[in-house]
Amino acid sequence: MRNYLTEIYLTSTVILLLILLFLFEPALLPFFIASAVAYVFYPVFLFFNNLTGNRRRFSAFLTLLTMFLVLSFALFILIPSIIEQIQSFLNFLPILFEKLDSFFIKFFGKHFPLLHPFKLTTLKEIINEIYQKFGTIPIANLISKLFSGFFSAISIIINLIVIPFLTYYLLINSRKIVRIYLLIAPCSIQKELKLLLQKVHSSLSSYLIGQMAVALFVGLYIAIGLLFVGIKYSLLIGFVAGVLNMIPYVGFFSGLVPSLLLAIFDNGTLEAVIGVLTVFLTEVGLENLIYPLIMSRTTGVNPILILLSIFLGGYLGGLLGIVIGVPLAVILVPIFESFIEKKERLKSACGSNG
Repeated sequence: MRNYLTEIYLTSTVILLLILLFLFEPALLPFFIASAVAYVFYPVFLFFNNLTGNRRRFSAFLTLLTMFLVLSFALFILIPSIIEQIQSFLNFLPILFEKLDSFFIKFFGKHFPLLHPFKLTTLKEIINEIYQKFGTIPIANLISKLFSGFFSAISIIINLIVIPFLTYYLLINSRKIVRIYLLIAPCSIQKELKLLLQKVHSSLSSYLIGQMAVALFVGLYIAIGLLFVGIKYSLLIGFVAGVLNMIPYVGFFSGLVPSLLLAIFDNGTLEAVIGVLTVFLTEVGLENLIYPLIMSRTTGVNPILILLSIFLGGYLGGLLGIVIGVPLAVILVPIFESFIEKKERLKSACGSNG
């Protein structure tokens, strides 16, 4: 066990932080959000730090300013457009599924007469029920419902102040925090722990930045491509496909299926169907070209592991579990690889001595 003390120490730290987060979620959630934001924007901080000659406080301020500009763009330009398309899409759903119902009843009635008496209205009834619950809700009420139960109005205001402050502090003191963590560790593993932390950081940062870059490319490409083809709700479809692209296979089909349905039942032309297929097939080809370039610093993470971490995270920790599931898996992979490498070396040493 002593040979694997470094891996055990780091894994225990991760488990302890997870336990504390879920036990004291209301109190620790702002710290978790600030840590995640600081980590994601750390490359921006390093860029400003090099640009300003290692002036960390000023670099942290410029990083927060960049975050504010990004958030402002999302809140005042991107999100309102997406919300408008969501509201329009909810209003359009009954019309779309009316056409789908007519098609399925006609198709199955012709090719599968035995199924015709069922009239295949189950799908329509399900969608109508969803539409009755959400389609008539004003978007302001919908947003407030999303926040209710998680944050009160006062806690939102407090978090809007506390989280940027914590992010600023973490950016400035990131090196000091790592140094303290290493000093707390047993002296015998400090050097090895530092190397393992660097591997974990390289794996996690490369994965997150790479995934966000690919998601941004996918979202923009699909949105612009569908806009040129003339498909309704191109921005909404591109946004959803980009976000869900982080889940293997889900992003592609979450964009393709509604686009094809709209091309067939709304546009109603062969050119629209061919246009949609062209957009998504070229997107796959381009993504396969740029993905290895963006993710070149890592060996990648198995798609099965990503799906498993999402499902397990959702089952054990709900929404928060889904959010942290994949990063947690990416953190644990280098630790597990280090454990396996040590075990192989020890096995080889035992074999040579035997």
